[in-house]
Amino acid sequence: MERVFSALRTIRNTIFSPKYSLEKRITYAMVFCAMVGEIIGFVESYMIGLPTIAVLLPLISSLLLLALSIWGFKTKKTKLFATISISLTAMILFPLMFFANAGLHGGMPFYFLVAVVCTALALRGKTRIILFILILLEYSGLFVLYQILPQAFIPMSHYDAFIDQLCSMLIASLVLFAFSFIVSKQNYHDRHKIEQLSLLYERQANTDELTGLYNRRYFNNFLKLAILTLGDTGKLHIAMFDIDDFKYVNDKYGHPFGDTVLKRFADILNECITDGVTACRYGGEEFLLLIPKKNKEEALKLVQNVLKQTRQKIILAENRFVTVSAGFMTCTEDMTYDVLLQEVDKKLYTAKNSGKNCVIS
Repeated sequence: MERVFSALRTIRNTIFSPKYSLEKRITYAMVFCAMVGEIIGFVESYMIGLPTIAVLLPLISSLLLLALSIWGFKTKKTKLFATISISLTAMILFPLMFFANAGLHGGMPFYFLVAVVCTALALRGKTRIILFILILLEYSGLFVLYQILPQAFIPMSHYDAFIDQLCSMLIASLVLFAFSFIVSKQNYHDRHKIEQLSLLYERQANTDELTGLYNRRYFNNFLKLAILTLGDTGKLHIAMFDIDDFKYVNDKYGHPFGDTVLKRFADILNECITDGVTACRYGGEEFLLLIPKKNKEEALKLVQNVLKQTRQKIILAENRFVTVSAGFMTCTEDMTYDVLLQEVDKKLYTAKNSGKNCVIS
């Protein structure tokens, strides 16, 4: 008995564990729901006093599915396991139950729908199509046989047939709902995980690993778009920063400290990111700030505040502090992306040659 419970726990964990493939989870969800349905069907058949064969077939079916699931889990042959389980249940056991439960007079036709849905969701490729066609042909043949030769089916009283139909409808609905619900949850879980990974990869592709700011690739694309929509926003300014004497900082205090300076400066820029302002690390010790919707005086004041915050917050030893130089440009509608970057770079170059620690506009 402990092995049975252990197998059930394994199936449950397989159904809901993301470490298994979606195909495997769907297959075991199908088997689990089918086993539960068969056990309920066994109890229902026993309670209403159906013939012994009609009582035993659902029990035999559930035990076979359990044995197959254990085999499938151990061998890891998920596709073969799904094909055998559906073929055995839908094409052998269900037709036998159809004979034992009074054919169309009983409730087995409801279970035929379960077989079709499981075939559609749990199988793939040509196997799914072939098995679906075979199931339709077999079930159609059974319906025709009942119409032609009803005495070949074990009879059932009208009252027992009504109870069997009612219970079969409820059981089949429960199995289909549970199976569809689990498949839907698994699909949602996988889609959500893919979306999270996509967002993560997109962020990694567009973000500088050291500072957390946008990288050059993202900023270039964003700037091109901003220039194209300049007519809608009306105002657009760009500032290019370069940390002064950064080579000296690296040589004097070491590259780890140089990385700390870069991160601290990025934090200062982040504090300025309001009202659509976008910051990026353009490369090395160069940073860019894109400032929309502000007039030139407000934008310049923002840039000058960055220089002031840098002097106050990034302190070196020996009473020295880090400074930055900046070039500043206001974009006009006739400017292209290349021209704007060239012009702001010239302004930065002028700032570096004018004593540093200043903004040239």
